[in-house]
Amino acid sequence: MISSYNNNLNYGDILNCITYLMTPKTIVEFGILNGFSLNSFNTNTDSSCNIYAYDIFEQFNGNHADKAFLLEKFSIFKNIKIEFGDFYNKYTDIPDYSIDILHIDIANDGVIYEFVFENYINKLSKVGIIIMEGGSDERDNVDWMNKYNKKKIRPIINKYNKQYNIKTIGTIPSITIIKNILIIV
Repeated sequence: MISSYNNNLNYGDILNCITYLMTPKTIVEFGILNGFSLNSFNTNTDSSCNIYAYDIFEQFNGNHADKAFLLEKFSIFKNIKIEFGDFYNKYTDIPDYSIDILHIDIANDGVIYEFVFENYINKLSKVGIIIMEGGSDERDNVDWMNKYNKKKIRPIINKYNKQYNIKTIGTIPSITIIKNILIIV
């Protein structure tokens, strides 16, 4: 269909719009790298929004975040906390129903998605969402996913799509948005 909307997808614009429209009070991010999404979240919220950004920094075997660089870059923002935090353990420290936006971009694969559904979904506030890198068929078949025999994401999304509102946007890298459809009392 011909439309003026048919053009290149900018994932930064998606993060900006979601953050602006939600006016979150608490954002939690796993995987900081150079701070692109962290900057997006901060730019589109006010100083009353608490932003917690976690990474394993040099412990990640691959392209990893530079903690000193990030601490300096975001030091003027008192609402941003950048700390070491292992995605597989940190959920135990996060109160249930406390996160408005949870962003996960840590070389996502099916194992990470499954872990999110099993351990992080109950951390969302009543209006909370999860934003995850990946989710498209194309992203499931990038070189490193195949080379390292990583568990595909699409089957995990399909497993949970009746329990949660799940929408994947784009192809590479793609972004998946998950909203809990269960009513929190």
